[in-house]
Amino acid sequence: MKYISDFLTADEIKSLSGFVPRTREEYQRLNQLAYNLKLNTKIPFTVHIEPTNNCNQTCVMCVHPDMKRSVNAIEEDVAMKAINECAEFGVYATHFFFFGEPFMNRKTIDYIKYAKEKGIPLVSVTTNLTTIKDSEIERLVTDGLDSIHISFEGRDRENYAKIRGTDSYERVIRNLDRLLYYKEKHGRKNPWVSMTYVRTSETDEEIAEYQEKWRDRVNHFHISPQFDYIGRAPIRKEQADPNSGSIMDRDQKDRLPCRQLWLRLVVLSNGELVPCSQNIDGELSVGNIKDMTIAEAWQNEKMAALRGQHITNSIPKSCVCSDCIDWDWSGRVDDRQKLGRTDIQQLLRNS
Repeated sequence: MKYISDFLTADEIKSLSGFVPRTREEYQRLNQLAYNLKLNTKIPFTVHIEPTNNCNQTCVMCVHPDMKRSVNAIEEDVAMKAINECAEFGVYATHFFFFGEPFMNRKTIDYIKYAKEKGIPLVSVTTNLTTIKDSEIERLVTDGLDSIHISFEGRDRENYAKIRGTDSYERVIRNLDRLLYYKEKHGRKNPWVSMTYVRTSETDEEIAEYQEKWRDRVNHFHISPQFDYIGRAPIRKEQADPNSGSIMDRDQKDRLPCRQLWLRLVVLSNGELVPCSQNIDGELSVGNIKDMTIAEAWQNEKMAALRGQHITNSIPKSCVCSDCIDWDWSGRVDDRQKLGRTDIQQLLRNS
């Protein structure tokens, strides 16, 4: 047998739990193993840092307009502490985004530079690319940003405005052109560029049309199913069910533990630490980075209790997770190689 159903020794499991990925391949493999084996890892492999929870758009599929948290920018000391800990602990990926447009905080560009100077292997950002300045676009290239994810439901201008609530279609295209220009000017392959599109009511044909339109200009497309956000997104008021694109399992009776509890931690702009990329109000906070480290939060009793509730499918009704139907998405990769014991042993030998 070649898959992870094979027995692993205690020493192998301990080694995996303490493994610090150094390459993208190791990072992807460890993400897969951490969830499948429910590893008690020392740190999350991915940390999101929220520069601000302010946003200039009102997307129909986003719950941001219903946010209960106060709008603010992350304190510089908090951001620097988070970046320093990611570098010190060996967090592979640091992502400057959560609920908000990151470049509405003018310090975000400096945080990205500092993260690369600290040696974090993968530094990325998700942005609607509407508020960024031209000088900042050039710095994304020269400061070493690894990847940029552009939120752009851009089949056409009319569709863009309908979905995102602003008429910024031409501005995004102009800023994308500038990004590509600066990559060529400085002879850089990075940042790797991905266009992200949240599927709401679009047909497969419409998605294909969108991809064909931008295929020659970007490295990747991320076509996401629509999240439910516990029914809070504006578009959910007119839908019977969210459009999961036949990708997500939404069976509540036999639901599985949420992947996110073993893969990532989010530093909110107010310093609260949450393990869920859909937890807009921060109810799932397991602590505040002002009072503890990222590693301490990842290993504390609150996180352990939450994981246990998910493993046993005994989530209390008082927990925001109980009504969530988005548990089968984050971290999922359908075409990834299955890992067997031989693969795991090879990974450990290379450590």
